[in-house]
Amino acid sequence: MKRTRNPVVPDVRQISRSTILRQIYLGKSMSRQKLSQYSGLSSATITNVVVELLEEGIVIESGIEASQGGRPRSILTINPHYGYFIGVDIGETFIRIQLFDLALHKLSSITYPQVLDENRPEQAVQFICQGAEAVLAEVGITLAKVLGVGIGVGGLVERDEQIAAYVPSWGWQSVPLVSLLETYFPMPIYLDNAAKAMAHAESLFGAGQWSKHLAVLLVGTGIGAGIIADDSLYRGVSNNAGEWGHTTIELNGRLCRCGGYGCLEAYAGAPGIIGRLREVAPQSSLLQSNDQERIIAAIVEAARNGDPAAIGVLKDTAHYLGAGIANLINLFNPQVIVLGGWVGLEIGEYILPELHRFVARYALKRLFSATRIELSHLGQDAVVMGAAAFTLEQFLAVAGRHNSSSLK
Repeated sequence: MKRTRNPVVPDVRQISRSTILRQIYLGKSMSRQKLSQYSGLSSATITNVVVELLEEGIVIESGIEASQGGRPRSILTINPHYGYFIGVDIGETFIRIQLFDLALHKLSSITYPQVLDENRPEQAVQFICQGAEAVLAEVGITLAKVLGVGIGVGGLVERDEQIAAYVPSWGWQSVPLVSLLETYFPMPIYLDNAAKAMAHAESLFGAGQWSKHLAVLLVGTGIGAGIIADDSLYRGVSNNAGEWGHTTIELNGRLCRCGGYGCLEAYAGAPGIIGRLREVAPQSSLLQSNDQERIIAAIVEAARNGDPAAIGVLKDTAHYLGAGIANLINLFNPQVIVLGGWVGLEIGEYILPELHRFVARYALKRLFSATRIELSHLGQDAVVMGAAAFTLEQFLAVAGRHNSSSLK
């Protein structure tokens, strides 16, 4: 009988290639000997795969490592100019598009303001395409050099037969955003929830580095959380875990835009904070603008200047967030809580001492003592960077081989 070729050989080869590429990437720079030590692969496999990666230009030799009693060893590094990633943050008040090199260094950025409640899918697609052209043109890079596009959106993202976005506050119901973009972007496109993208970025590059368990909080117009458990992003059965903003914080409380009552978002999201100021000081000059970001910034500045209404509103916000964070600590026992999102960044430094006190009041003492609370280290770039990092993960997973299909 004629023997057939072992069908797993190509897979073993790709796994070896992916392992080596990931080790070089995460190690920043590495000799062939260290690659063999850390990966567990044979010297022959390391040599063969590294030759491929050097010939393809994915990896470069960036220096020489001194050796004790032997020949100097060349250092291998990822070539940051081999290809590029586009990251997109579709927020409720803006769309941000950024260009990154293969090492995820930001090269160019553009932001388009959006009018709340007028966020149509066609408008989002137009901004993304227009923004991609702008960031590429600024650096002088062609679309052909882009390896993938990652998008974070402030809503539910489900991955059944078709990747679809659900954002009820915008009227988005099963919007096939990836399909709408495929005609313009002939490369992998990754779509996910913004809080998950933010958590991914903070775990890789920000406040959550070296932590296997963390909760990353996106507090903006809406509120969400990305949960990292045992070094993996927790997604739930339909990719919708982390809707922390719609946990009940007040029984029979305010009507939330999701249709429920007493949700955390209705009290600590931007509209909730502004609504509280209207309740306690309806004539406040801080309410003259229709711009959420300006009002929140003005509330913080007024509180710093001793305005009692502003101080009271931010204390209430810290109270609600503190109780919500305590619930997360009691449920997930994280090492780190990271507070981000545009509202979280705006109010975070001011409310942090009060926030700690409220979290300590409601969390189990032993669990609270094992958790630290930090502000986002990546600022406004956290979501867009995390979205781009999703495409980087896929690039490493397929061992740097081009794949024109959408990422799932």
